[in-house]
Amino acid sequence: MNASIIAPSAPNEPRQRRILCVDDEPNILSSLRRMFMASGHQVTTADSAAMGLEILALESFDAIICDMRMPNMDGAAFFEQVRRQWPLPVRLLLTGHADTTSAIAAINQGEIYRYITKPWVDDELIAILNSAFELLQLKQEREELLQLALQQNNELEEKVQIRTADLNQANEKLKVSYISSIKAFSNLLDLRKSNLLAHSRKVAYLSMEISKLAGFDDKRSQEVFIAGLLHDIGKIGMSDRVLSTSIAELPLSDLELYKNHPSMGASCLVSLDDMTEVSAMIRAHHERFDGKGFPDGLRGEEIPMGGRILAIVEAYEELKNADISKVHQSKEQAQKIIAGLVGKYFCPQATDLFFKALKTFSAKA
Repeated sequence: MNASIIAPSAPNEPRQRRILCVDDEPNILSSLRRMFMASGHQVTTADSAAMGLEILALESFDAIICDMRMPNMDGAAFFEQVRRQWPLPVRLLLTGHADTTSAIAAINQGEIYRYITKPWVDDELIAILNSAFELLQLKQEREELLQLALQQNNELEEKVQIRTADLNQANEKLKVSYISSIKAFSNLLDLRKSNLLAHSRKVAYLSMEISKLAGFDDKRSQEVFIAGLLHDIGKIGMSDRVLSTSIAELPLSDLELYKNHPSMGASCLVSLDDMTEVSAMIRAHHERFDGKGFPDGLRGEEIPMGGRILAIVEAYEELKNADISKVHQSKEQAQKIIAGLVGKYFCPQATDLFFKALKTFSAKA
């Protein structure tokens, strides 16, 4: 048995491909060696299947060419072992015309790329090999992409796990002080501007009453109450000038600042445990049913039902307190204005529930 390696010495050539040729006939190996050397490839030869397997255990190759008929182990059996242990190299089977049927059967057994009948035409064999290398390149690129994706996924999963663990730990701490946090936020409203908390409480109680009429369960009604209580929490970052001026009298620059308070309020709460729905309602409490509200321009049923309820109650309270206009509106006048804006500013369903709630909630409305 013998093995030899021929490597072309010409510099600046395209990347050499490593080819293993396995055949028990020295003249066949010589022909293959010369041909592939002339094509700029690196060639290793083995005169038996056993020698080929020994070489594969030590070195890696891009392509393997093996004769079908060899003593002790034929090409089909050889490639079956190669497929199991070294699946990446492209496999080509050399066969005589009499062995064609066996070669075809071996293609599936060893997942052989092509079989080539002897005697071969050099140009055709080179063309087949180049085509095989193109396929190999695609496989290698796919494998590299898969490995990269796997690595990135593992890194991302690790980061997510770490972040999730951190969040779970933080949320456990927040659960302990959940009610205290709500009280603390509501107290901030009172400290920032004395009438903000009183206004928010009115919005909270009436909104919760409406949510019950809407068929909300206790948990969702409680979320509506909290959203009503904290709906103006985003205002604590506004200047005294903006807070003390009615919306109708705000200059354009201040009005743009004012329009940020729903999103700012939602941002304050969204990371807190059980506050996802609450923050969504707060963010949406200045959306309009016709899609011309802020901050997101939501339309119709895109607006959370809790947000639609808050929008009506907020407007009702602001009309009575002259926050929207310069003039204080009576309850009756405020209700009339709201009725005239149904379908434009306010959800028809939520507005109907609002008027029903007022009948049983007049003392607090």
